[in-house]
Amino acid sequence: MKILQSGLSQLSKSLISIRGPDATKFLNGLLTSRLLPHVVKKKQHTISSAEFKHANLESIIDPMTNYGVMHEDIYDPDYNIFITREGINSMILNSKGRVVTDCFLYCDPFHNVNSGFEKELQLPGYLLEIDEVSLNKLMMMLKLHKLSAKVDIRPEKSLTSYYYYNDTVEFDAWLEDIQQKYFRTVDPVDALQNANSFIQNEVIFKQDFASKILGFAIDNRIPNFGFKFVTDVKLNNTADVIEKVFSPQFIQQFETPLISESNVIDRRFQNGLFEATDAPSGESLLPFECNLDYTNGLSLDKGCYVGQELTIRTYNNGIIRKRIYPVQFFTIDDNIVETIKQAQDDDDVEVVFPSTSVVEQVPSSSLSKLEMTPMIEENVKEDEAPQTAPSPFGSSSKPVRKRKSSSGKVLAVKGDVGLCLLTMADVSKSPFFKVEIPSFEHGKKQVGARVVVPDWWPE
Repeated sequence: MKILQSGLSQLSKSLISIRGPDATKFLNGLLTSRLLPHVVKKKQHTISSAEFKHANLESIIDPMTNYGVMHEDIYDPDYNIFITREGINSMILNSKGRVVTDCFLYCDPFHNVNSGFEKELQLPGYLLEIDEVSLNKLMMMLKLHKLSAKVDIRPEKSLTSYYYYNDTVEFDAWLEDIQQKYFRTVDPVDALQNANSFIQNEVIFKQDFASKILGFAIDNRIPNFGFKFVTDVKLNNTADVIEKVFSPQFIQQFETPLISESNVIDRRFQNGLFEATDAPSGESLLPFECNLDYTNGLSLDKGCYVGQELTIRTYNNGIIRKRIYPVQFFTIDDNIVETIKQAQDDDDVEVVFPSTSVVEQVPSSSLSKLEMTPMIEENVKEDEAPQTAPSPFGSSSKPVRKRKSSSGKVLAVKGDVGLCLLTMADVSKSPFFKVEIPSFEHGKKQVGARVVVPDWWPE
Protein backbone atom coordinates (compact mmCIF):
# COMPACT_ATOMS: atom_id res chain seq x y z
CA MET A 1 0.00 0.00 0.00
CA LYS A 2 1.76 3.14 -1.24
CA ILE A 3 0.65 6.40 0.37
CA LEU A 4 1.75 9.89 -0.60
CA GLN A 5 3.73 11.61 2.15
CA SER A 6 1.60 14.77 2.19
CA GLY A 7 -1.37 16.41 0.53
CA LEU A 8 -4.77 18.05 0.71
CA SER A 9 -7.86 16.00 -0.04
CA GLN A 10 -11.57 16.68 -0.37
CA LEU A 11 -13.54 14.35 1.93
CA SER A 12 -16.79 12.54 1.19
CA LYS A 13 -18.51 14.17 4.14
CA SER A 14 -21.77 16.03 4.71
CA LEU A 15 -22.18 19.08 6.95
CA ILE A 16 -25.20 19.81 9.14
CA SER A 17 -25.74 23.28 10.61
CA ILE A 18 -27.15 23.36 14.16
CA ARG A 19 -27.85 26.86 15.43
CA GLY A 20 -30.05 28.45 18.08
CA PRO A 21 -30.24 29.35 21.79
CA ASP A 22 -30.45 25.67 22.81
CA ALA A 23 -27.88 24.34 20.31
CA THR A 24 -25.19 23.62 22.94
CA LYS A 25 -27.54 21.88 25.36
CA PHE A 26 -29.17 19.94 22.51
CA LEU A 27 -25.87 18.59 21.18
CA ASN A 28 -24.53 17.87 24.68
CA GLY A 29 -27.37 15.40 25.10
CA LEU A 30 -26.35 13.51 21.95
CA LEU A 31 -22.56 13.60 21.70
CA THR A 32 -20.07 11.60 23.75
CA SER A 33 -17.97 14.79 24.18
CA ARG A 34 -18.60 17.52 26.75
CA LEU A 35 -20.13 20.83 25.61
CA LEU A 36 -21.64 22.10 28.87
CA PRO A 37 -19.44 23.25 31.79
CA HIS A 38 -21.02 20.92 34.35
CA VAL A 39 -18.91 18.19 35.97
CA VAL A 40 -20.80 15.11 37.17
CA LYS A 41 -18.93 12.62 39.36
CA LYS A 42 -20.92 9.63 40.56
CA LYS A 43 -17.93 8.02 42.32
CA GLN A 44 -16.79 10.58 44.86
CA HIS A 45 -13.73 8.52 45.86
CA THR A 46 -12.34 8.88 42.32
CA ILE A 47 -12.18 12.69 42.48
CA SER A 48 -8.60 13.94 42.33
CA SER A 49 -7.24 17.30 43.47
CA ALA A 50 -6.45 18.21 39.83
CA GLU A 51 -10.15 18.19 38.97
CA PHE A 52 -10.90 21.15 41.25
CA LYS A 53 -9.03 23.45 38.88
CA HIS A 54 -12.19 23.40 36.73
CA ALA A 55 -14.61 24.22 39.53
CA ASN A 56 -15.10 27.68 38.00
CA LEU A 57 -16.04 26.43 34.51
CA GLU A 58 -19.66 27.41 35.01
CA SER A 59 -18.70 31.01 35.78
CA ILE A 60 -16.46 31.18 32.68
CA ILE A 61 -18.71 29.51 30.11
CA ASP A 62 -22.17 30.71 29.15
CA PRO A 63 -23.76 27.94 27.01
CA MET A 64 -26.25 30.47 25.60
CA THR A 65 -23.37 32.21 23.78
CA ASN A 66 -21.12 31.10 20.91
CA TYR A 67 -18.27 30.37 23.34
CA GLY A 68 -16.40 27.66 21.35
CA VAL A 69 -15.89 24.03 22.44
CA MET A 70 -14.06 22.24 25.24
CA HIS A 71 -11.09 19.98 24.56
CA GLU A 72 -10.22 17.29 27.07
CA ASP A 73 -8.22 14.06 27.16
CA ILE A 74 -9.29 11.38 29.63
CA TYR A 75 -5.70 10.10 29.76
CA ASP A 76 -4.25 13.49 30.68
CA PRO A 77 -2.88 13.15 34.26
CA ASP A 78 -3.22 16.92 34.74
CA TYR A 79 -6.91 16.82 33.79
CA ASN A 80 -6.68 19.83 31.49
CA ILE A 81 -9.79 21.22 29.80
CA PHE A 82 -9.12 23.83 27.12
CA ILE A 83 -11.66 26.17 25.54
CA THR A 84 -10.89 26.85 21.88
CA ARG A 85 -12.50 27.53 18.50
CA GLU A 86 -11.11 24.40 16.81
CA GLY A 87 -13.35 21.37 16.28
CA ILE A 88 -13.45 18.08 18.20
CA ASN A 89 -13.87 14.41 17.36
CA SER A 90 -16.92 12.71 18.89
CA MET A 91 -19.62 10.05 18.43
CA ILE A 92 -23.40 9.75 18.50
CA LEU A 93 -24.84 6.62 20.14
CA ASN A 94 -28.29 5.06 20.25
CA SER A 95 -30.23 4.34 23.44
CA LYS A 96 -28.53 0.92 23.76
CA GLY A 97 -25.08 2.48 23.74
CA ARG A 98 -24.26 1.33 20.19
CA VAL A 99 -22.49 3.57 17.68
CA VAL A 100 -24.74 5.45 15.25
CA THR A 101 -21.93 7.47 13.69
CA ASP A 102 -18.68 9.20 14.48
CA CYS A 103 -18.36 12.89 13.68
CA PHE A 104 -16.38 16.11 13.93
CA LEU A 105 -18.02 19.11 15.57
CA TYR A 106 -16.86 22.58 14.49
CA CYS A 107 -17.56 25.98 16.01
CA ASP A 108 -19.50 28.06 13.53
CA PRO A 109 -17.87 30.46 12.91
CA PHE A 110 -14.23 29.59 13.61
CA HIS A 111 -13.08 33.24 13.79
CA ASN A 112 -14.33 36.82 13.47
CA VAL A 113 -11.55 38.63 11.61
CA ASN A 114 -12.67 42.11 10.44
CA SER A 115 -16.01 41.46 12.19
CA GLY A 116 -17.02 39.27 9.26
CA PHE A 117 -19.17 36.93 11.37
CA GLU A 118 -20.80 39.24 13.91
CA LYS A 119 -24.30 38.00 13.07
CA GLU A 120 -23.33 34.31 13.40
CA LEU A 121 -21.69 34.93 16.79
CA GLN A 122 -24.93 36.21 18.34
CA LEU A 123 -26.20 32.65 18.92
CA PRO A 124 -24.53 29.28 19.60
CA GLY A 125 -23.77 27.63 16.27
CA TYR A 126 -22.06 24.40 15.18
CA LEU A 127 -21.27 22.42 12.06
CA LEU A 128 -21.60 18.66 12.42
CA GLU A 129 -19.46 16.71 9.95
CA ILE A 130 -20.55 13.12 9.20
CA ASP A 131 -20.11 10.63 6.39
CA GLU A 132 -22.41 11.46 3.50
CA VAL A 133 -24.08 8.01 3.55
CA SER A 134 -25.30 8.74 7.11
CA LEU A 135 -26.91 12.11 6.33
CA ASN A 136 -30.56 11.09 5.94
CA LYS A 137 -30.46 8.72 8.92
CA LEU A 138 -28.89 11.31 11.19
CA MET A 139 -31.17 14.15 10.08
CA MET A 140 -34.14 12.01 11.06
CA MET A 141 -32.55 11.23 14.44
CA LEU A 142 -31.77 14.89 15.15
CA LYS A 143 -35.33 15.97 14.35
CA LEU A 144 -36.75 13.22 16.59
CA HIS A 145 -34.65 14.46 19.52
CA LYS A 146 -35.31 18.14 18.88
CA LEU A 147 -38.74 18.22 20.58
CA SER A 148 -39.16 21.76 21.98
CA ALA A 149 -35.48 22.74 21.77
CA LYS A 150 -34.91 26.13 20.13
CA VAL A 151 -32.54 25.00 17.39
CA ASP A 152 -32.49 25.19 13.62
CA ILE A 153 -31.18 21.98 11.99
CA ARG A 154 -30.43 21.90 8.28
CA PRO A 155 -27.95 20.23 5.91
CA GLU A 156 -25.40 22.57 4.32
CA LYS A 157 -24.94 21.10 0.84
CA SER A 158 -22.80 24.02 -0.35
CA LEU A 159 -20.06 23.30 2.21
CA THR A 160 -17.11 20.96 1.70
CA SER A 161 -14.68 19.42 4.16
CA TYR A 162 -10.95 19.19 3.35
CA TYR A 163 -8.17 17.27 5.09
CA TYR A 164 -4.43 18.02 5.05
CA TYR A 165 -1.69 15.72 6.37
CA ASN A 166 2.08 15.64 6.21
CA ASP A 167 4.05 12.65 7.48
CA THR A 168 7.29 14.44 8.30
CA VAL A 169 8.94 15.06 11.66
CA GLU A 170 9.06 18.77 10.85
CA PHE A 171 5.29 19.00 10.37
CA ASP A 172 4.64 17.03 13.56
CA ALA A 173 6.75 19.45 15.62
CA TRP A 174 5.30 22.49 13.81
CA LEU A 175 1.70 21.42 14.44
CA GLU A 176 2.45 20.83 18.12
CA ASP A 177 3.81 24.38 18.41
CA ILE A 178 0.74 25.81 16.65
CA GLN A 179 -1.59 24.10 19.11
CA GLN A 180 0.34 25.38 22.12
CA LYS A 181 0.35 28.94 20.78
CA TYR A 182 -3.21 29.33 19.46
CA PHE A 183 -5.42 26.57 20.91
CA ARG A 184 -4.52 26.07 24.57
CA THR A 185 -6.49 28.70 26.47
CA VAL A 186 -9.14 28.35 29.19
CA ASP A 187 -11.14 31.51 28.42
CA PRO A 188 -13.74 31.92 25.62
CA VAL A 189 -12.69 35.53 24.91
CA ASP A 190 -9.05 34.52 24.55
CA ALA A 191 -10.12 31.57 22.36
CA LEU A 192 -11.75 33.89 19.81
CA GLN A 193 -8.85 36.33 19.92
CA ASN A 194 -6.38 33.50 19.35
CA ALA A 195 -8.42 32.23 16.38
CA ASN A 196 -8.40 35.76 14.94
CA SER A 197 -4.61 35.97 15.40
CA PHE A 198 -4.24 32.54 13.78
CA ILE A 199 -5.97 33.90 10.65
CA GLN A 200 -4.37 37.36 10.68
CA ASN A 201 -0.85 35.92 11.02
CA GLU A 202 -1.50 33.67 7.99
CA VAL A 203 -0.17 30.68 9.90
CA ILE A 204 -1.81 28.30 7.41
CA PHE A 205 -4.32 30.19 5.27
CA LYS A 206 -4.18 33.34 3.19
CA GLN A 207 -6.10 36.14 4.86
CA ASP A 208 -8.11 36.64 1.66
CA PHE A 209 -9.37 33.10 2.16
CA ALA A 210 -10.39 33.79 5.78
CA SER A 211 -14.00 34.66 5.00
CA LYS A 212 -14.36 31.25 3.34
CA ILE A 213 -13.20 29.25 6.39
CA LEU A 214 -16.29 28.27 8.39
CA GLY A 215 -14.75 25.53 10.51
CA PHE A 216 -11.26 24.34 11.47
CA ALA A 217 -9.93 21.41 13.51
CA ILE A 218 -6.59 19.80 14.25
CA ASP A 219 -7.08 16.04 13.98
CA ASN A 220 -5.88 14.72 17.32
CA ARG A 221 -7.52 11.32 17.10
CA ILE A 222 -3.88 10.36 16.63
CA PRO A 223 -1.50 13.02 18.02
CA ASN A 224 -0.77 15.66 15.35
CA PHE A 225 -2.34 13.52 12.60
CA GLY A 226 -3.29 16.48 10.37
CA PHE A 227 -5.87 19.26 10.18
CA LYS A 228 -9.30 19.78 8.64
CA PHE A 229 -11.24 22.80 7.47
CA VAL A 230 -14.72 23.51 6.13
CA THR A 231 -15.28 25.95 3.28
CA ASP A 232 -17.75 26.80 0.52
CA VAL A 233 -14.95 26.93 -2.08
CA LYS A 234 -14.43 24.03 -4.48
CA LEU A 235 -10.78 23.24 -5.24
CA ASN A 236 -10.17 21.52 -8.57
CA ASN A 237 -6.39 21.16 -8.76
CA THR A 238 -3.10 21.90 -7.00
CA ALA A 239 -2.89 25.32 -8.65
CA ASP A 240 -6.17 26.27 -6.94
CA VAL A 241 -4.76 25.18 -3.59
CA ILE A 242 -1.60 27.26 -3.97
CA GLU A 243 -3.38 30.27 -5.41
CA LYS A 244 -6.44 30.43 -3.14
CA VAL A 245 -5.88 28.56 0.13
CA PHE A 246 -2.48 28.31 1.77
CA SER A 247 -0.29 31.23 2.81
CA PRO A 248 3.17 31.73 1.23
CA GLN A 249 4.92 30.87 4.51
CA PHE A 250 3.03 27.57 4.78
CA ILE A 251 3.73 26.64 1.14
CA GLN A 252 7.38 27.46 1.66
CA GLN A 253 7.58 24.97 4.54
CA PHE A 254 5.36 22.12 3.34
CA GLU A 255 4.22 20.51 0.10
CA THR A 256 0.54 21.07 -0.74
CA PRO A 257 -0.55 18.87 -3.66
CA LEU A 258 -4.25 18.13 -4.16
CA ILE A 259 -4.62 14.35 -3.75
CA SER A 260 -7.44 11.80 -3.87
CA GLU A 261 -9.35 10.77 -0.76
CA SER A 262 -8.11 7.19 -1.17
CA ASN A 263 -4.73 8.32 0.20
CA VAL A 264 -6.39 9.59 3.38
CA ILE A 265 -8.34 6.34 3.79
CA ASP A 266 -5.29 4.14 3.15
CA ARG A 267 -3.34 6.18 5.69
CA ARG A 268 -6.08 5.69 8.30
CA PHE A 269 -6.04 1.93 7.76
CA GLN A 270 -2.27 1.77 7.97
CA ASN A 271 -2.36 3.64 11.29
CA GLY A 272 -5.29 1.65 12.67
CA LEU A 273 -7.73 4.58 12.80
CA PHE A 274 -11.28 3.25 12.46
CA GLU A 275 -14.36 5.20 11.35
CA ALA A 276 -17.90 3.88 11.77
CA THR A 277 -18.60 3.71 8.04
CA ASP A 278 -15.63 1.36 7.56
CA ALA A 279 -17.74 -1.43 9.05
CA PRO A 280 -20.32 -3.35 6.97
CA SER A 281 -23.84 -1.96 7.00
CA GLY A 282 -25.85 -3.09 10.01
CA GLU A 283 -22.80 -3.85 12.18
CA SER A 284 -23.49 -3.10 15.87
CA LEU A 285 -20.42 -1.74 17.68
CA LEU A 286 -19.71 -0.25 21.08
CA PRO A 287 -17.71 3.00 21.42
CA PHE A 288 -14.89 1.28 23.35
CA GLU A 289 -14.64 -1.38 20.64
CA CYS A 290 -14.11 1.51 18.19
CA ASN A 291 -11.33 2.90 20.46
CA LEU A 292 -13.23 6.13 21.12
CA ASP A 293 -11.46 6.51 24.47
CA TYR A 294 -8.10 6.40 22.64
CA THR A 295 -9.08 9.04 20.04
CA ASN A 296 -10.09 11.90 22.38
CA GLY A 297 -13.79 11.55 21.67
CA LEU A 298 -15.18 10.68 25.10
CA SER A 299 -15.93 12.56 28.31
CA LEU A 300 -16.37 10.43 31.42
CA ASP A 301 -18.07 12.93 33.75
CA LYS A 302 -20.20 15.17 31.53
CA GLY A 303 -23.53 13.81 32.73
CA CYS A 304 -26.40 12.31 30.74
CA TYR A 305 -26.47 11.76 26.98
CA VAL A 306 -28.03 9.11 24.77
CA GLY A 307 -26.22 5.79 25.36
CA GLN A 308 -24.30 7.13 28.39
CA GLU A 309 -25.45 4.54 30.93
CA LEU A 310 -23.92 1.49 29.23
CA THR A 311 -20.80 3.41 28.18
CA ILE A 312 -19.90 4.65 31.67
CA ARG A 313 -20.84 1.35 33.31
CA THR A 314 -18.50 -0.45 30.92
CA TYR A 315 -15.68 1.96 31.74
CA ASN A 316 -16.17 1.85 35.51
CA ASN A 317 -16.39 -1.94 35.60
CA GLY A 318 -13.32 -2.26 33.42
CA ILE A 319 -14.91 -4.88 31.19
CA ILE A 320 -13.69 -4.07 27.68
CA ARG A 321 -13.27 -7.43 26.00
CA LYS A 322 -12.84 -6.46 22.35
CA ARG A 323 -11.21 -3.70 20.35
CA ILE A 324 -10.69 -2.95 16.69
CA TYR A 325 -7.08 -3.65 15.71
CA PRO A 326 -5.20 -3.02 12.48
CA VAL A 327 -3.94 -6.24 10.89
CA GLN A 328 -1.73 -7.19 7.97
CA PHE A 329 -2.83 -10.17 5.90
CA PHE A 330 -0.32 -12.70 4.58
CA THR A 331 -0.26 -16.01 2.74
CA ILE A 332 -0.18 -19.11 4.92
CA ASP A 333 2.06 -22.07 4.12
CA ASP A 334 3.75 -24.78 6.20
CA ASN A 335 7.02 -22.85 6.41
CA ILE A 336 5.47 -19.64 7.70
CA VAL A 337 3.53 -21.47 10.45
CA GLU A 338 6.66 -23.25 11.66
CA THR A 339 8.66 -20.02 11.56
CA ILE A 340 5.99 -18.24 13.64
CA LYS A 341 6.12 -21.01 16.23
CA GLN A 342 9.91 -20.69 16.42
CA ALA A 343 9.67 -16.87 16.65
CA GLN A 344 7.36 -17.14 19.64
CA ASP A 345 9.93 -19.31 21.42
CA ASP A 346 12.98 -17.38 20.23
CA ASP A 347 12.98 -13.59 19.79
CA ASP A 348 16.00 -13.74 17.45
CA VAL A 349 14.03 -15.58 14.73
CA GLU A 350 12.97 -13.13 12.00
CA VAL A 351 9.69 -13.72 10.17
CA VAL A 352 9.10 -12.46 6.61
CA PHE A 353 5.40 -12.23 5.79
CA PRO A 354 4.36 -12.66 2.13
CA SER A 355 1.55 -10.10 1.86
CA THR A 356 -1.75 -10.90 0.17
CA SER A 357 -4.87 -8.91 -0.73
CA VAL A 358 -7.04 -11.97 -1.33
CA VAL A 359 -9.49 -10.82 1.36
CA GLU A 360 -10.59 -7.99 -0.95
CA GLN A 361 -12.21 -10.61 -3.19
CA VAL A 362 -14.92 -11.09 -0.55
CA PRO A 363 -18.00 -8.78 -0.81
CA SER A 364 -18.03 -6.12 1.92
CA SER A 365 -21.42 -7.39 3.14
CA SER A 366 -19.80 -10.78 3.91
CA LEU A 367 -16.62 -9.51 5.60
CA SER A 368 -17.94 -9.70 9.16
CA LYS A 369 -18.98 -13.32 8.54
CA LEU A 370 -15.35 -14.37 8.11
CA GLU A 371 -14.15 -16.19 11.21
CA MET A 372 -10.83 -15.26 12.81
CA THR A 373 -9.17 -17.81 15.07
CA PRO A 374 -5.69 -17.97 16.65
CA MET A 375 -3.13 -19.40 14.28
CA ILE A 376 -1.21 -21.20 17.03
CA GLU A 377 -3.66 -23.21 19.12
CA GLU A 378 -2.83 -23.65 22.78
CA ASN A 379 -1.85 -27.20 23.68
CA VAL A 380 -3.39 -28.33 26.94
CA LYS A 381 -1.61 -31.28 28.53
CA GLU A 382 -3.68 -34.09 29.95
CA ASP A 383 -2.48 -33.50 33.51
CA GLU A 384 -3.35 -29.77 33.10
CA ALA A 385 -6.84 -30.41 31.77
CA PRO A 386 -9.58 -29.25 34.13
CA GLN A 387 -10.89 -32.09 36.30
CA THR A 388 -14.64 -32.46 36.67
CA ALA A 389 -16.29 -33.85 39.77
CA PRO A 390 -17.80 -37.34 39.40
CA SER A 391 -21.55 -37.29 38.80
CA PRO A 392 -23.82 -39.16 41.26
CA PHE A 393 -26.00 -40.11 38.29
CA GLY A 394 -23.23 -42.00 36.50
CA SER A 395 -21.32 -41.06 33.37
CA SER A 396 -22.96 -40.29 30.05
CA SER A 397 -22.02 -42.25 26.97
CA LYS A 398 -22.27 -39.09 24.84
CA PRO A 399 -18.95 -37.36 24.15
CA VAL A 400 -18.80 -33.75 25.30
CA ARG A 401 -18.25 -31.44 22.34
CA LYS A 402 -16.48 -28.14 22.81
CA ARG A 403 -18.24 -25.26 21.12
CA LYS A 404 -16.18 -23.72 18.33
CA SER A 405 -15.87 -19.98 18.87
CA SER A 406 -14.10 -17.33 16.82
CA SER A 407 -11.76 -14.74 18.30
CA GLY A 408 -13.05 -11.92 16.13
CA LYS A 409 -14.17 -10.78 12.72
CA VAL A 410 -12.98 -8.75 9.77
CA LEU A 411 -14.68 -5.37 9.46
CA ALA A 412 -12.85 -3.63 6.62
CA VAL A 413 -10.03 -4.31 4.16
CA LYS A 414 -7.76 -2.12 2.03
CA GLY A 415 -5.24 -4.17 0.03
CA ASP A 416 -3.21 -6.28 2.46
CA VAL A 417 -4.27 -4.21 5.50
CA GLY A 418 -7.49 -4.59 7.45
CA LEU A 419 -9.38 -3.47 10.55
CA CYS A 420 -10.64 -6.36 12.67
CA LEU A 421 -12.65 -6.66 15.87
CA LEU A 422 -10.67 -9.04 18.09
CA THR A 423 -10.78 -10.32 21.64
CA MET A 424 -8.08 -8.52 23.62
CA ALA A 425 -7.21 -11.62 25.65
CA ASP A 426 -6.43 -13.59 22.48
CA VAL A 427 -4.30 -10.77 21.04
CA SER A 428 -2.27 -10.63 24.27
CA LYS A 429 -1.45 -14.34 23.88
CA SER A 430 -0.43 -14.17 20.22
CA PRO A 431 -0.76 -11.54 17.45
CA PHE A 432 -1.19 -14.20 14.73
CA PHE A 433 -4.61 -15.27 13.46
CA LYS A 434 -6.05 -17.13 10.51
CA VAL A 435 -9.08 -16.25 8.40
CA GLU A 436 -11.11 -18.78 6.43
CA ILE A 437 -12.19 -17.37 3.07
CA PRO A 438 -14.72 -19.09 0.74
CA SER A 439 -13.05 -20.26 -2.48
CA PHE A 440 -14.67 -21.81 -5.56
CA GLU A 441 -11.55 -23.88 -6.26
CA HIS A 442 -10.67 -25.15 -2.78
CA GLY A 443 -13.94 -24.76 -0.86
CA LYS A 444 -12.19 -22.69 1.81
CA LYS A 445 -8.84 -20.93 1.81
CA GLN A 446 -6.91 -19.79 4.86
CA VAL A 447 -5.18 -16.43 5.06
CA GLY A 448 -2.94 -15.27 7.90
CA ALA A 449 -3.47 -12.03 9.80
CA ARG A 450 -0.84 -10.33 11.98
CA VAL A 451 -2.08 -7.81 14.55
CA VAL A 452 -0.05 -4.60 14.72
CA VAL A 453 -0.80 -2.71 17.95
CA PRO A 454 -0.53 1.02 17.07
CA ASP A 455 2.22 2.91 18.88
CA TRP A 456 -0.16 5.84 19.48
CA TRP A 457 -2.39 3.74 21.78
CA PRO A 458 -1.94 4.66 25.48
CA GLU A 459 -0.33 2.02 27.66
